[in-house]
Amino acid sequence: MFFLLAYLGFAVGHPSITWLGLSFIAVGIGIGCIETAEHTAVAVLAPVDVRGSAFGILAGVQGFGNLAASAVAGFIWSTVSGTMAFFYLAAWMLLALMGIIAAARAT
Repeated sequence: MFFLLAYLGFAVGHPSITWLGLSFIAVGIGIGCIETAEHTAVAVLAPVDVRGSAFGILAGVQGFGNLAASAVAGFIWSTVSGTMAFFYLAAWMLLALMGIIAAARAT
């Protein structure tokens, strides 16, 4: 949710230091929540004998995901506009949020 708010803030943001600051604060909160949850899930769910490998796989998936998202957003930024790049990222965050909500309701 915080990433969604941040990306929307960057996309439709007003040219003010306050608006930009609030968007960056939302990103920071989002990173803090996601990174903590991902690492906690690996620590709790991975068997002890493969826990190190599980953290390595998590880092690899995160790295690839960051590269792919940055490449696509950068392409959109370069060919369309920065605003559309942030709307693209916000759309993915909305889909992710809906998936998390659906998974939580299923349990």
